[in-house]
Amino acid sequence: MIRPLGWVPTSLRAAIERRLDGPATALRVLAHPDPGRVLRRVRNEITHKKGLARLRRALFYHRMASGILLANELGLFAAWREPQRAEQVARRLAIHPRAALALLRILEAVGLVRRSGPRFEPTPLARVAITPGAPDSMAPMLDLMSAQARAFDALVSGVTTGVVPPILDIFSDQARCAAFLDAVNGFIDLAGRDLLGRIELPPIRSMIVGSMGVSFSALLLDRCPQASVTYGCLEHLVREIPRLRERYGVDPGRVAGSHVHGGDPNADRWGDERFDLVFLTKKMILDPENRVGEAFARKAFDVLTPNGVAILWETVHPADAPTPVAQAMEAMLDLGASPTGFVLTDRGLVELLTGIGFVSVEIVRCLGGSTSFIIARR
Repeated sequence: MIRPLGWVPTSLRAAIERRLDGPATALRVLAHPDPGRVLRRVRNEITHKKGLARLRRALFYHRMASGILLANELGLFAAWREPQRAEQVARRLAIHPRAALALLRILEAVGLVRRSGPRFEPTPLARVAITPGAPDSMAPMLDLMSAQARAFDALVSGVTTGVVPPILDIFSDQARCAAFLDAVNGFIDLAGRDLLGRIELPPIRSMIVGSMGVSFSALLLDRCPQASVTYGCLEHLVREIPRLRERYGVDPGRVAGSHVHGGDPNADRWGDERFDLVFLTKKMILDPENRVGEAFARKAFDVLTPNGVAILWETVHPADAPTPVAQAMEAMLDLGASPTGFVLTDRGLVELLTGIGFVSVEIVRCLGGSTSFIIARR
């Protein structure tokens, strides 16, 4: 019996026949008007099996995420208590009934909606994970992801011009600042717990953080009973701080002050200019042409007491190795906030911060390596 792929090398032939479900399917391939093209495609499938699977999963989950983001943007899960027909959902959201039914069936497939007869309701997972106002809800992160999705066209332009998409620009009144602050503080609350379990801190009596660090200040105040906190940020972000302080249980009696800054560390005054700890979030990527991130690091050094510590939350790439996927995904978020920001490497950051005068610099990767903090000690 003549094998249909007899002219193909044995190892490749066996793999192709497995991929094509045996010799019969292989014969049909050879009957294709361009069998060479089909075989090249199969060979690529075999050679790049893992990479193609990873890529297809990413594209598949992008579609899934789009459905969840659409539901969040429409307010589907807000104030949804009782089972409803698709027509009722459509009226509540002011959308077309057929669109409502399609979206509900999509969300049913991913486990966020369940159906009983003609009625739909959120699953227990949805009530916990993505319902706005739930204690551990991801809704703020979904709001931020929606903003990033809306900014895509502007980001395409931004990587050429350096202009930050307005909806992602913390200096812009068009930005979704509340969603941004809620999402970041929620993430820092989780990552900060991991960080504080890994590092030793000097005695802390005074600290300064920005609006993105309110949750971290709450963690530190719990850990350091004698400490007080000063907040400083842009004016429209300072207005959000009282709400965030209440959310994370910051005692007003332990707040030394809350100051409006202009965003220029060389011009701004940070309270009494003397702190045991400074917490900076995503400053190193800001305004790269004017090296504003470096100016923030220098200002932090200047206001620290002897033996004080600066903690920076930044995406840090390995200098001599590929960036792990989890870190690269955080870098994708940074790209929206600063399309032409510096790519920060472990070696480069250590050199920069020790050049400023910090006596030791440690990079601590948290949450399974998905995010990084830099611990710089004076």
